[in-house]
Parts: sequence; structure tokens; C-alpha cells
Amino acid sequence: MRSLRNRLTIMFLLMIGISVLGTGIFVALLLKASTIDSLTERLEKEGRLLAEAVNREELWKKPALLQQQADRFGHSLDARVTLIDKKGEVLGDSARLPRGTENMKKHPAVARALSPDSKGKAGSIREDARLDVFLPVVGGKEREKVLGVVRLSMELERIDQRLSQVWVSLAGGLLFSFALASMISSRVARNITRPIEEMTRVAVDMARNKLHRRIPVNNRDEIGRLATAINRMAAGLRYQLETIRKSERRLTGVIETMDSGLIMVDSKGKITLANQAFHRFFNLKPRQLLHKSLPEGAIFHDLNRLVRKCMESGERVRDEIHLYFPEERIMEARLTPIWEERGETGVMAVIHEITAIRRLEKMRTEFVANVSHELKTPVTSLRGFAETLLDGAAEDPDMRKEFLEIIQAESLRLERLIADLLDLSKIESRNMPLNIQTIGIGELLRSTAKTVEEQMRKRKLSFRVKAEEEFPVQVDPDRFSQILLNLLSNAMTYTPAGGEVILSAGRGETDWWVRVADTGIGIPGEDLPRIFERFYRVDKARSRESGGTGLGLAIVKHLVEAHQGEIQVTSRAGKGTEITLTFPR
Repeated sequence: MRSLRNRLTIMFLLMIGISVLGTGIFVALLLKASTIDSLTERLEKEGRLLAEAVNREELWKKPALLQQQADRFGHSLDARVTLIDKKGEVLGDSARLPRGTENMKKHPAVARALSPDSKGKAGSIREDARLDVFLPVVGGKEREKVLGVVRLSMELERIDQRLSQVWVSLAGGLLFSFALASMISSRVARNITRPIEEMTRVAVDMARNKLHRRIPVNNRDEIGRLATAINRMAAGLRYQLETIRKSERRLTGVIETMDSGLIMVDSKGKITLANQAFHRFFNLKPRQLLHKSLPEGAIFHDLNRLVRKCMESGERVRDEIHLYFPEERIMEARLTPIWEERGETGVMAVIHEITAIRRLEKMRTEFVANVSHELKTPVTSLRGFAETLLDGAAEDPDMRKEFLEIIQAESLRLERLIADLLDLSKIESRNMPLNIQTIGIGELLRSTAKTVEEQMRKRKLSFRVKAEEEFPVQVDPDRFSQILLNLLSNAMTYTPAGGEVILSAGRGETDWWVRVADTGIGIPGEDLPRIFERFYRVDKARSRESGGTGLGLAIVKHLVEAHQGEIQVTSRAGKGTEITLTFPR
């Protein structure tokens, strides 16, 4: 396919060629006609001079003299001179033709010249390749008598030879003009097509989303205005594309960083969007579902049902989904219909994991039940023994003393329970500020150990305190002592007589630790994840027997976290338990 530049160049060349050729032909024909006209006019003038020279009547009676005149004038005029009398006979001819060989009276031009109406006017005629001019010769006293006719003839071949030189010069000039015009037309075509080619390249780049190129604008003509409009369009498209890309990146960032799963399904059931959270919820690889149908596996059964329900009803759907693989989880799905261009319905589903919420709700319910139960037991005991005393048992000193001791013990237990609940509430609501102080680890351990040494002896337990080295720590001494007392109290409770409890401490390069180890009954593996829950007891009978409230480890967990520490529990049933608290230095 020819380019626009080539087509314009060819068109210009054709127009110039046709113009030059037409001009050349016109000029040549005009030049030839002008030359013939000039020659005719010259022959007429020369013929009149010749007619004046031979207008004597006595001369026409002497053919020899006329032949001499014809020869002389033919040589001087460089033309054929023929003298014809009024009878049409040739009396003199510079061509030296024999007399009587030709009678020209019937020749139209001769007849016109001999007629009385000619009035001395010349007549010209072109025959084949010759130009003839006929003039009457008028004589007499009053020049009213026609004596004969003078013919001047000239071969046009001589004219053509002269014109051929002109043709050669004209052709050379025209060829030079054509070459010059070709160069100019090529340059003009290039100047016209260059901005168009540049606009084409910019348009191709725009189609490929390359919007940085611009068209140089050198003129303010139509092409320049078009280039300016394309530049403005490219700048507008670039700005809009950058805006769209920024919005897309922001939207993608929001979608991919959402904790909630997001999935979009078109009217044909194909997944057009699924974020990382959705793949994580269903244990799938990234991009595994894109442009595919939602799987029909058991794990997607409830979701497929909700999607179909939303598509068929065209209304929002909200429900819970229970997943049992790889672990039990509860999801809340909110599905919204999306109307597509052709009136078809797609679905957008947002999935939240509410396992922790449901677990907290369950824990709250259990907490309320446990608090009610824990409060009900001492209150029931207090009420029962008080009613017994009121019914007459107070009269018996021994029974009264026993019942009052029980009432006192239950009151103390109720007091401890309420105190622990208040402490736990303050700690969880962060309304209990820590009084951080710098204290030696040995002093901290020894002051706590003195509190429980007597109880250890009563329970016949071996109790040791080990500090690898003395080093300062920054803690709230009262709250840290509360942590250690709760851990040591649990160790005493679940360690049978003859066992051992060890309280130790040490430090590493970036942290320091405190460990409480015992040789008690240990904690079964299935109970380890729940030992820090409120009112959770591994051995309920022994815990109640010891007067425990079931809140000690929950308080320990919150106080350790308040000190920016971590808890690690290692235990084997029947072998003992080891609880390690680690804190940053």
C-alpha cells in the first residue's frame, strides 16, 4: 500500500507533468502559427514590392525580362517567385520550369487575384508543405488594369527546421522546469505528510497506552490545530489513565488487605474477583478461583446455596457458614446482587470470620454462669447455716462454733472471689496503672517466697528459690508478687505431699525470665489451651477444696501482658508442670 507522501508526490508530478506538457504543446503550436503568420505577412510585403517593380505593361510583353525579374527577386528574397499573366500562363519562375507546362488561370487564388474585385489585396494559401502568397499586379495610368499575378512560395520544411531548434530549447526548458517542480512537490508533500506521520505514530502509541509522546507544532494552520488537539487529548487521556490507575491501586490495596473475604460472581457463575482473605479462609492458593466457577465441594456447599439464592431472589442475603476443615470456624456471609449491563444478575459476597466473636459470646455466657454458680455456692452455704442457727442450733455451743467457722470460711471465700473479679475487671479495662520500679530479681523472689514458705511446709512440699545471678528488673513489685503468688498457689494446690516446687529466674541477651516448676499431677494436653480462661478448672474438686476462685491464671495472663511479657506452659500428666514467664530487658 502506497504511503500518503508517495501518493501526494505522484499526484503533484502528474499535475505538473500534464501542465508542463500542455503548456509545451500550446506554446509550440502558438509559436508555429505565429511564425507562419509572420512569414505570410513578410511574403505579402515582399510581394507588393515585387508587384510594384513589374507593374509596367510593356514588361509583361517581354517574358525574358520577367524571367530575369523572377530570378533576381527569387534569389534576393530567398523564395520562389512566379509571374503569371492574366491568361494564367507562367511567364517567369525562379524555379526555372519550362514555359507552358502549367496554366494557373483556374487556380482559385489566381482567379481571385485577377478578378476586378480583388482591389490589390493579397491572398495566401497553404498547399501540402508549401506556403503561397498571391498578389495582383495592377498597371496603367490610373492603376485600374490588372496585368498579372505575382506568386511568392516558400517551403514549410524550412520553417519546421527552424522551429525544431526552438522545440529542442523549449523541451529542455520544460524538462528543467519539470525536474525543479518535482523537487519542490516532493518537499511540499514531505512537509505536508511529516506532521501527519508524526500524528500517526503518536496515535499508535496512544493505542498502546504510551501517552508520553507529543506532536511538535510548528504552524498554526489546520494541521497544526489538529496536532494541538491530539496533544491535548493525549494529555487528558494520560491524566485520566493515571487517575484510574491510582484508584485501581488503592482499590486493589484495600481489597487485598481486607481481613474480610471478598468474592464477585458474574451471572454465568464465573468468579471475577477473589481477594487474599477469601483464599485464606478456604485454604486455597492465590488466584486459584479467578475466572472459574465456584467449586461444588462440601466446603463450598453453603456458599453456593447462598449465591444461588441471592441470584434468584435479587435481594440481599445474610447467613452464617460453618467450616470444619482444616479447623472449625464460623463465617458470616453477606451477599448483595449486582446488576450487569445486559440486565443479568451477579453477586458480591463479603465474608467475615466471627469464630472469635462467637467464642467470646460463649465465654461471656459461661462467665456469667460461672460467676452465678461461684457466688451461689457460698451464699447458699451462708444462708443455710444462718437458718440452721436461727432454728435453734445457736443454743448448742459446739454446733454454733462449727457453723460460725463455716460461715467465716465461706465469707472469706466470697470476699476473695469478689476481690479477684474486681481485680480482673480493672486489669482487663486497663484502669489499673502499673507502678513500675527498678528492683533486684533476688529481692523480688525472696520477698514472695517468704509469703508461701509456711504453707509449703504445712503441705509437706519441698520449696526452692534459684536465681542464677542478681540483676535489676523493671516491674510493678505488688502486681508481680501477685503473679508469682497465683502461680505458686496453683503449684501447691496440684502438687501432692512430698513433691517439690521450684521458683527460679535468669536472663538472656535480650530478655529475662521467671519459672515456676512443680512435680504435681500435671495438666492434660487437651486442657492446656484453656487454662487461662476465667473459672476454668482442670480438677474442679481439688480447686474448690483449696478455696480457689478459678480466676488466678486469668489474672496472671493479663498482668504478664501488661508487663509486655509472654507465658509458656509445659506440662505432662502425672509428671508436673512448668510455667515460664519471659520479659524484654
